[in-house]
Amino acid sequence: PAGAEDEDDFDALLDGAGPVLDESAEPPEPADEVARRAFAQRLLCAKRVPESELHEFLTILNKDASSWEPLRRWRCAALLLVCLARSSRVVRAAFVSEGLPLLGAVLQESVGKLETGSAGERQEAGMWSLACLWCLRALSLGRATLWEHRQSLGKPFDRLHRWCGKEKSALAAELRAPTSALCRRWRRQPKPAGQEVSGEQKAVRSKVIEIIQQGLMGISGGASPASPAPVVAMSPGALPNRLVAAEVEAALFGRFGSANSEYKQHARMLRSNLALAGNAKLRERVLAGDVTPEELAAMGSDELAPDALREQRRVAKLQAMKESVVEDVLPRLPSKGEGSPGRDSYTWYTAPPVFMKSPARGASSGDLEGAAAAGEGSSAAKEEAKPNELPPLLPPPTPFQLGMPTPQPTHRDATEHHEPDVLPTPAPDDEDEEQETLMKYLSKPV
Repeated sequence: PAGAEDEDDFDALLDGAGPVLDESAEPPEPADEVARRAFAQRLLCAKRVPESELHEFLTILNKDASSWEPLRRWRCAALLLVCLARSSRVVRAAFVSEGLPLLGAVLQESVGKLETGSAGERQEAGMWSLACLWCLRALSLGRATLWEHRQSLGKPFDRLHRWCGKEKSALAAELRAPTSALCRRWRRQPKPAGQEVSGEQKAVRSKVIEIIQQGLMGISGGASPASPAPVVAMSPGALPNRLVAAEVEAALFGRFGSANSEYKQHARMLRSNLALAGNAKLRERVLAGDVTPEELAAMGSDELAPDALREQRRVAKLQAMKESVVEDVLPRLPSKGEGSPGRDSYTWYTAPPVFMKSPARGASSGDLEGAAAAGEGSSAAKEEAKPNELPPLLPPPTPFQLGMPTPQPTHRDATEHHEPDVLPTPAPDDEDEEQETLMKYLSKPV
């Protein structure tokens, strides 16, 4: 019967002969937790994003992580942003090209939790916001770039700034300092062309952005249907030329104060010089972020010229200086053997002298070379040509110095360096410690 069989199984279980249940066995981890842990371990190995793996990380977060549990996905995205702030300039520039939507998504999600979430959700969202602020601080983003990404990045940042201003809590105070620092940095920058109220001036500034963008692409003039613009392949670590052109135009507008004729002429000069065939390295430096928009807007035609063109200008300047040397007309006195009793017996009353041309006194080819070099090494040459300097003169005694010992000049060896008695102890890198703490929190298992 069935009852007897159940009793036999129960007796066997008590005697230890039945199947043994392992109560200490842990349930298997979810698949998304395994993927999250692998993602975090790859980032924590180097604590920065390698250039060759950035695209793969972004692909995982944008596609594979869409099916993860939301907390795991946002923690991985925030961890990537912190590691990105510690990465190289090339990696950060590549992230600006393709990763700003992810940054905006994390920032928007964190602000939403801060505004309407519970206490635990606010604490978690505060960590995500800190990661976004670290990333924004490290990226070379200007006010014009924020305006171009105002829907995904600019408006969430404004919401975070307003929340930090009205909220009275320790978390808001911690987020307020980096948020205010970013606001001050962007407020000092000129207003971008997209924020212009005047339609006419907005059209002019938009046209200047196109002109500068053509120069960054190596196009010397406007492309026509008969001669379309060449396709220029961008390097992986280059910033988008449209964003760089907008930043340069904003710096140019702030330099001249309005869209006047000098502003337009300087924009055309930038395009002409940037589009030169020998300025490929300069274009790469601008798109890589080595040359800031403010520095590029302040450069003149001489600074923007390629090295070969500078050498041609130097040679032409030297030749022009040689041709413009003033020659003095001097009398040529007859020498012995020319039917004259001698140079000493010659007088001005016997016959008119023969005149000859001689270079100006003190002018030589070496002097012209030095003058054509635009003052290069002039300070060093002057120092070498100086005679031995006399000891410093003491000022005459004044009524305030009567009865006081006259200070004697001390001659110190040029190789002697004054060192303080106690050298200051360098303080620990607080920023690095904060990033390490944030990375440990974001890599915790969920």
